[in-house]
Amino acid sequence: MKIGVCKQCISTTLPVHLTGFGNPNRKFTGVHDDIYAAALVLEEQGKQVAIVTADVLGFDRKRLQYIRRLIAERTNLAEDAILFNASHTHSAPQVLIDCNEGIGGYLAEYAEQFYQTIAEIVCKAAADLEEGELYRSEAECYGIGVNRRRVIDGTYRFAAFEDGVRNDEVSVLKAVCNNKVKAVLFQYTCHPSTTGFDEISADYPGVARAAVEQQYPGAAAMFLQGCCGNIRIRTVKEDQIAFRSGTYEDVQFFGSKLANTVLNVLKEKMSPVEGPFGCRIDHFNVPLQPKKPLKEYQKMLEEGKLSYHEQMAVEYYVKYYDVLPDQIPYSIQRMDLGDDLTFFALEGEVCVEYDHYMKHLLPGRHVVTAGYSNGMPGYICTADMYPYGGYEPDGSTTCYLLPNAFDPSIEQVIEEHAKRLGSESLA
Repeated sequence: MKIGVCKQCISTTLPVHLTGFGNPNRKFTGVHDDIYAAALVLEEQGKQVAIVTADVLGFDRKRLQYIRRLIAERTNLAEDAILFNASHTHSAPQVLIDCNEGIGGYLAEYAEQFYQTIAEIVCKAAADLEEGELYRSEAECYGIGVNRRRVIDGTYRFAAFEDGVRNDEVSVLKAVCNNKVKAVLFQYTCHPSTTGFDEISADYPGVARAAVEQQYPGAAAMFLQGCCGNIRIRTVKEDQIAFRSGTYEDVQFFGSKLANTVLNVLKEKMSPVEGPFGCRIDHFNVPLQPKKPLKEYQKMLEEGKLSYHEQMAVEYYVKYYDVLPDQIPYSIQRMDLGDDLTFFALEGEVCVEYDHYMKHLLPGRHVVTAGYSNGMPGYICTADMYPYGGYEPDGSTTCYLLPNAFDPSIEQVIEEHAKRLGSESLA
């Protein structure tokens, strides 16, 4: 096996807005801790794949189409063999071109630099290939994430739900070249939205990466985000239900907790990743519920009761009413590494229930599911969330300029395509 890696800082001094939390005036005042993008390129039997991670809210799928072609022209990587994953930190500049600027203003100059950097680091990682070995393992890490959808007497609340579905598993990949750790990729499932301060920050994943790199000098640590659409950092008040505002002390605590789990895994015996590689992307559409009548949108503007980002969204709906979509492009990517390891990459803010579904698609293989990958269409909820409403299925739509929520059938559509992709041979 051949292994190449490249990591680069993507912090900036440009006058960017930080994205997340729906605060349009969140201009950054400095850098608390640097944010990074990194690429890991692997080659086995002449087949190359790449995993790319970055400390941003999400990737713009249209821009990635160009970046994929550019990388394929410059390297031996096929366009479908590149997995792009965002950590989803809420303290980074906006790089989503078609997102509501009310949740973070878009600065074209920074976004252009960012996407060019993404292409460059993949090409550099592909040029860095050397013989090595890849190992994998996993462990449980309880106490960082908690389900944030709590239903009481049939009413949705944005509150901690200890008995709710979550995923506490940490999956770890270790790349070794010349008897030295060259890269560590670890995956966990929790929103990096601990703080909402006006400083650039990678949040808890950055703390965890730094701790791993301190233990293994010269190695590049990479964080892969899971399906954390309804999983929040565990900053809860004494009642263990209501959430409180997070601090940098919280960031340090949770990041260190994750790092300790990763470091413990790295110290133990890990399973070698051996066998052929394969990668495929399935492209399809997911349905939206019917858009509201134009008069209803116009009435909402006349009443003047909208928040800033809601106002921007409704103005957009009125302006482009005749061309508002009734479905959205979507994709699922499957990447097989060796005989018993598979990555599934899903677009958008995927809720954790999908993670558990994907894990059972391939008996006999360890499945790692990454949300926030390859595109950012909005929240990907399960059908049973819609009757209760709340932020994920309903309130978030204006953030992503969706004229209405996704249709509840989205769950069935995605699972059918995932099942079909999981049954295919990638050899």
